[in-house]
Amino acid sequence: MSKPDIEKLQAGVSTLLEAYRQLKDENQKLKLQVEGLTREGESLSKEQEFAKEKLDRLAELEVANTNSEKDRKQIREKVVHLLEKLEKFDLT
Repeated sequence: MSKPDIEKLQAGVSTLLEAYRQLKDENQKLKLQVEGLTREGESLSKEQEFAKEKLDRLAELEVANTNSEKDRKQIREKVVHLLEKLEKFDLT
């Protein structure tokens, strides 16, 4: 092989090695990004589960509040009815 061909080959190998190093560095950066995004995704998943639990609890409380309102309304009606009866009742 002639000297110019060997020099071209060496230059090509050198270029390939540099491109390999750059790709390796880029791959490492991308791995770190993926790890960060995975952690962020896990964190968001936990937050989503926490928010879902809170929404479920809120829905339960809203139902309980509605039931309490109905009970209070019935009790008020009974109290009014009893007061009316007491007003009609003559103790003398």
